[in-house]
Amino acid sequence: MRTGWLPVAVGTALLLAGCTVEVTGSAAPVHGQAAVRKVVQPCTLLSDDQVDALGFKGPGKAEKARPEQLSPAACLWSSKDDSGPTVILNIGWSVDFSLDDYLQGAVVKAPPADYGGLKWTRYGSFIPDECALYTTLGEKSFVYVSVSSNDETKSCDAAKTVTPVVASHLPGGSPAPSITPSSSAPPAPSGPLAGLDPCTLLKADQATQLKVEPQGTRTQSTTTPNASYCLWKDTDGDSGQKPFEVWLGPSTAATKWPYTDLPPTETKDVSGKKWALFPNLSGDRVTCEAVLAVTDTSSVKIVSGYLGDENKLCDAVQAGLPLVTANLPS
Repeated sequence: MRTGWLPVAVGTALLLAGCTVEVTGSAAPVHGQAAVRKVVQPCTLLSDDQVDALGFKGPGKAEKARPEQLSPAACLWSSKDDSGPTVILNIGWSVDFSLDDYLQGAVVKAPPADYGGLKWTRYGSFIPDECALYTTLGEKSFVYVSVSSNDETKSCDAAKTVTPVVASHLPGGSPAPSITPSSSAPPAPSGPLAGLDPCTLLKADQATQLKVEPQGTRTQSTTTPNASYCLWKDTDGDSGQKPFEVWLGPSTAATKWPYTDLPPTETKDVSGKKWALFPNLSGDRVTCEAVLAVTDTSSVKIVSGYLGDENKLCDAVQAGLPLVTANLPS
């Protein structure tokens, strides 16, 4: 099977403005004039209200068709919920080549099924947890709806929800079904962390033990709803230990923090409370994180690190675990 045919692979940048894509069609040219160009607009296969109700952020990111590479015009959206792994929705629309040419022998994963009055078939993918449904509109025209997340079942559930809405914008499609608007809003803060100041979870003398400044600075998170954190600056310059941070998520489950959806490297039992440890050396992050589930929908996170010696990456975090744990409300 030809590599690179997967819809998601047509682009990774998300949410740039503009949805009109011009591609070369197969219409016959008028004598004496240049070939007629057909315009298709994948981003218009969902309205702004539909994108929002389905749980994605608009406007979509348009990708131009590349017929010479058998790549159709496409539009991409990412999920509105920033507290967990990103979900990518990709809708493609070809008017230049057939579905058989595009897929080149891809395995059928599910037989044709009716979504929105059109027959859609799921084909296999080389990207894990991706689910893509395809429908043909003509000899050299087809549309796909692809969803990628960290769970194949969730990807397919989302694709099957989006597809009837897309079909309503296509020839022969049924009217758009009603959509129950998705809500990415977390539950209202409650429980022992509601109203708690993260800076109270490390005393001045304890901060000194961790070789950071005695007083921390509280900041409200702009990425995780209802969350706040306190940062104590390190005292050893630009290298060595990183600042020490304590995050409170009064409406954030322990598995919903960024980078903590994967299994932890180890679990630390501190006074009967189990902290999950997540060292990270990827890219320029070089951090170590520890997360404690306080309730099913609330948690605490500690973040620090060490530049220049990966063996010390989690030293400050592990030293801070008993201190922060002792200061948590019972």
